[in-house]
Amino acid sequence: MRTSKILSFLKLISILLILIPTRLICQNTSYINSFDYKNINTQTLVPVQGLGNDQKHIFSILKHSFEIQQIVNYPKDTLFSWKGLKGNKAIYSADSLLLFFIRPDDTIRRPCILLTHGNNAKFRSSWYEQMNFYAIDLAMRGYAVAYYENPSSFESSNKMTFANTRNAFYNGFQSAVAASVYITQHSTSLHIDTSKLFSGGHSFGAFCALSLAFADSGQNFKDTLFSRQGSFEAKALYPTVPFSKNIKRTYVIGGGLPKDDTLETNNSKMGVFIDEKDNGLSVLFLHGRKDNLVLFDITKFGTADTVASYFYAEGPRALLNNIQAANLDISAMLFVNCNGYHPFLNTVCSDNNTNCIQQYQWPYLNEPPDSITSSSPYFTNKQNDTLLHYFAYMATQVDDVDFIIADFLQPAVLHTPSVFANSVYFLQPQDTFTYANPGGYYIFRDTDCEGNAIVITNTHENSVAKNIVILFPNPSGNIINFKSTELIQNIRIYSLLGALLTEINNADFQQQINVRNFSNGEYSCMILVNNEIITKKIRVIR
Repeated sequence: MRTSKILSFLKLISILLILIPTRLICQNTSYINSFDYKNINTQTLVPVQGLGNDQKHIFSILKHSFEIQQIVNYPKDTLFSWKGLKGNKAIYSADSLLLFFIRPDDTIRRPCILLTHGNNAKFRSSWYEQMNFYAIDLAMRGYAVAYYENPSSFESSNKMTFANTRNAFYNGFQSAVAASVYITQHSTSLHIDTSKLFSGGHSFGAFCALSLAFADSGQNFKDTLFSRQGSFEAKALYPTVPFSKNIKRTYVIGGGLPKDDTLETNNSKMGVFIDEKDNGLSVLFLHGRKDNLVLFDITKFGTADTVASYFYAEGPRALLNNIQAANLDISAMLFVNCNGYHPFLNTVCSDNNTNCIQQYQWPYLNEPPDSITSSSPYFTNKQNDTLLHYFAYMATQVDDVDFIIADFLQPAVLHTPSVFANSVYFLQPQDTFTYANPGGYYIFRDTDCEGNAIVITNTHENSVAKNIVILFPNPSGNIINFKSTELIQNIRIYSLLGALLTEINNADFQQQINVRNFSNGEYSCMILVNNEIITKKIRVIR
């Protein structure tokens, strides 16, 4: 009897509480009463009496996801207004693909993210399409999000043939261009800052996002195979608006780019994507270590095309190596989920836990009622209770991923440095789902996925600017001096996990940092000189 009471108590607690993260866990999102492009604005939280901000955040994503499906399924273009958010649904392409636009409910000119999904996603027919969750969460942080349908979706795939993989890729790119043209054409009425357009996507959508940033007219998709497909703007409703490479920051989940420099029989025939024309871009890769669809290096994609049986696509590690080998001015970061697969997010069960119901059960959740409290039967129903835990496990990971994305975009939005100063991070979600703890927040590792020490490198560092500031002695176990030929405006020291440890704001040509209380190891140092950020490494040894 006593055991039964304890289990009932744990069940009650688990309904109302999300795990409070330890210092090793990634949850960095704060809850504030304004939009700052990184944290969640409390004005966007669906009010539920008895729930804290963490729980309201997860519930808001859940509730709005059902509402997205209703709006997308509505037969006509429509406007909507939610708690602190607003937007509309519209046809954006010549072949009737849909775009769902969501943003904060104000008239401020905001940066916009062109976001899209992976192959066979149920863009229109399922509230639980994962990119819905990302779109809602990013809008709650202050971004305008144009979540557009690409031709690989479950609903639109019957309108075209995927027998030719190259043609499918090209159709996806044309859809991405059409979405970009649509947003640019309506930037005034949608209150979008077109100087701050970003792209993001998963899987097939990752290719769409990357190609928006890297594709060049006259260089990509211009072989005889694609000449019949028409121009980059062939799908656009406003074809008179020419394609322009206005994406300076792009992020991808489980994606890469087709490879051009292989044998003729395995050549993608899409042209070289990465070259000097792409200088100034910043790219963020979020990739699962166990991804078996898009590998870290090179992957073969099949096609029924008669010219070639396969073509190669390069994953994030190969692309990073290409950027570094060519000494291009492209900033690139990679976050590796050591337990992750193609979607990057994990299921609620670890590989060695065979007795756990898999995460595919959570889509059976019913829509919450419009008015609800924490004591509602919606939360106490036995089936819903379990499924809500599964959803919460994944939603905590969505929160972490979007914080990383928002931090990556922040330098272009607010001209402030990113918290994550390194080029590579290794992380994993909490290992196993437990009934009393649905939290799936990521844990930053101090080794790589194979247990080796992490070697920190910077893929892009201004060699001229970095010589402006001299650090000495370095390594040190006491004091590190900073001496500059220009005025040092600000110094920030971060741990390798991205935590801000100390900051100096008084402007001078010489500064000192006391590292006596720092543990032995390596740290990232970001120095602001002439409104330019210089990144250096310091080592503490005693």
